Amino acid sequence: MGERGLGVARIILEKLNEDKVPDQVANLIIGAMHGDGAPERAPDRDDAPALSAPGEPGIAFLKAITVAGFRGIGPQISLPLQPGPGLTVITGRNGSGKSSFAEAAELALTGDNKRWSDRAAVWKEGWRNLHLPGAAAISVELTEDGQPGSTTITRQWDESGDLDDAQAFVQADGHPRQPLAAKGWTQPLELYRPFLSYSELGALVSGQPSKMHDALQAILGLDLLIHTERALSDSRKSADSGSKAARQELPALLEKLANHPDERARMAQEALSGKAPDLDALAVLAASGGIPVTGGPVALLRQVAAISLPDKEAVVAAMTRLEEARAALEAMAGSKAADARRLAGLLSVALDHTREHANRPCPIRGGRVLDAEWAASAEASIARLTELAAGADAAHEEEQAAALALGRLVPPKPAALIAQLGAEAGPAAAAASAAWDQLALPSIPAVMYEELIAPIAELRDRAAAALQRREEAWHPIANDLAAWVKQARDSQEAAIRLADLKKAIDWIRKVSREVRNARLAPFAQTSAQVWTMLRQESNVELGPITLEGSGPARKVALNVTVDGVEGAALGVMSQGELHALGLALFLPRATATESPFGFLVIDDPVQSMDPSKVDGLARVLTHVARTRQVVVFTHDDRLPTALRQLQLPATVWAVTRRERSAVALKKTTDPVQRYLDDARALARTRQLPEDVRAVAVAGLCRSALESACFEVIRSRQLAAGVPHADVEREIESAHTLHHVMALALSGSTSRGGAVIRKIRALGGQPFVNAFRDAKAGVHEALHGDLKQFVEDIDALANALRQ
Repeated sequence: MGERGLGVARIILEKLNEDKVPDQVANLIIGAMHGDGAPERAPDRDDAPALSAPGEPGIAFLKAITVAGFRGIGPQISLPLQPGPGLTVITGRNGSGKSSFAEAAELALTGDNKRWSDRAAVWKEGWRNLHLPGAAAISVELTEDGQPGSTTITRQWDESGDLDDAQAFVQADGHPRQPLAAKGWTQPLELYRPFLSYSELGALVSGQPSKMHDALQAILGLDLLIHTERALSDSRKSADSGSKAARQELPALLEKLANHPDERARMAQEALSGKAPDLDALAVLAASGGIPVTGGPVALLRQVAAISLPDKEAVVAAMTRLEEARAALEAMAGSKAADARRLAGLLSVALDHTREHANRPCPIRGGRVLDAEWAASAEASIARLTELAAGADAAHEEEQAAALALGRLVPPKPAALIAQLGAEAGPAAAAASAAWDQLALPSIPAVMYEELIAPIAELRDRAAAALQRREEAWHPIANDLAAWVKQARDSQEAAIRLADLKKAIDWIRKVSREVRNARLAPFAQTSAQVWTMLRQESNVELGPITLEGSGPARKVALNVTVDGVEGAALGVMSQGELHALGLALFLPRATATESPFGFLVIDDPVQSMDPSKVDGLARVLTHVARTRQVVVFTHDDRLPTALRQLQLPATVWAVTRRERSAVALKKTTDPVQRYLDDARALARTRQLPEDVRAVAVAGLCRSALESACFEVIRSRQLAAGVPHADVEREIESAHTLHHVMALALSGSTSRGGAVIRKIRALGGQPFVNAFRDAKAGVHEALHGDLKQFVEDIDALANALRQ
């Protein structure tokens, strides 16, 4: 993320807090901004990781374009270029091969050519030069800030390879080859594309609106907004689909439930019949077991299947104990022990009566009074009889304990045996119920245990089997129901998320409009300035450039006025005006400060322009060339003519194509030569006073020396890896010709003392005299041969450049 994208991220985070966006919506936006593909899983805004910008790449300038066997160029030829800011114009008639250099440079760096990319495949078929049928190759040599030496990007083909079969690599001086992707220029070449052909000029204005919109947003550092909105929109589509999924699957589920006999299907239908499905009830029905333990045949069957029979050995032992206790008790009937127990009981009653009714006649003994003597005799008899009856008491206690133990082993009859079990149990239910009743009777002998538990076990097994059949029949429906319940819960969550995503999208679109208009203002201002320089005599004025719309309707609004009347650019502008407007849109994009490319390559921008606009184009290109390397290819001589007439600095190369596609290059002029040519013309004229003429010639010669020095400084310093900005600061710090010469000869303005010695080493005393005259002649008229002075300056400038 570049610095601009970083700034947008900060703006988003700040405005989320400023607008007090709810956390659930803010987290969706932050997740989309971080590009994890799942905004709903985004970190909390307070936990969002810090954003940092990567290191800025070095600025690259073109040093040479070398071509062999490509398009209109046969034998290998190299177009040398002065790396650093400045304007270079390459002229030549149509078919001379000049545009082949531009197309080669574009193909070398991008792997494509916009002139062909949107056309039929036949446009690519003639890429190989017919006069050089062997291997073909193109290479672009560059200098980069901070890197000594040169970097060369090469594409080469064997004899039979197609255009897309090239081997592409990049190689810095002193380093091995690397894949072209190692440069990291893939995205910058899209964002700040430094190539522009004639066919693209119109497309910049009249091409697909959304592409131009997105390109400008990306250049302005607003691609993060595009990405965030796109991610949120994709999630909204997914959430919208998810929110409808359960509703779409419901009819099929209801049909299955209607056709299923299990009462749980009726319960499920009931849970689904309300305005909002009872998902908790449905989840219970879908789970193992499916329904509560009370109520309904299925619940009853589960209870029967869960009946636990008393332990056989324990019950038999308890029954045997009871039988033995009863037998012992029966054997004691009519014995002395039994009689003693009865007599002891009678005496105890009589004794209690005597104590309660002392000195009263006893009704049992005919009214006789039972005195103390009798009471003592009775107590002695009770003690003796009680001892004799102890065996009978023990027998009674054992019989009671045995009966109690048997009752504990046979609990009360389960409710399932009391209820009506339905068709699944049949007569077995009644038999089991009766058997349980008998099992609990103390009169049932132990030998009958097996007979009693058999109907109960049979009923339990039949209930388990019936339950198994029901569960097997219900299981597929339960699975479908469980799946639908999960889907319904997901749909509910998706519906909630959908509402939040809609709010997030509305918010990010609002912020996008605010940010993009603020960011677009300087860009639009630059385009307006370029258009003002290009329009010349046109009565069309460029109004505000705005980014409008969203989604498929997004576009760049290019509003113009014609004699004060508003209109749309495409409807009111001529072809030449549209091309000029396209250039006004291209230049701010290609010269963005974030671009790693210090060069622009423009092919045939002059077509369809009237003469006044060509003058404007010359001024625009010269203005851009103050900070960028501008390389223009044209078959139209009007641009070089305008540059000469307007006295604008430029290096001009002429391209000619000879037999068998042999291309030749000739430098027709450059800033140094132009100053010297003008100086020669002034030296020959007699229409100016001698003193004025001498000062003017000296000034032009001084400018020629400065231009030669600037060329040397930039070439040497950039090749040594000095950043471009540092080079320009050094040049600006050289305020005098002496300082400029010191910087060119010694690499530092502080080494001015060595300038004369180094100049003398280049060409002797004539060079020293010429340099001194160039310095002094702008202040005081020279006296001497001005023509020879110009030639000496020419020789000194050439020596410096070599």
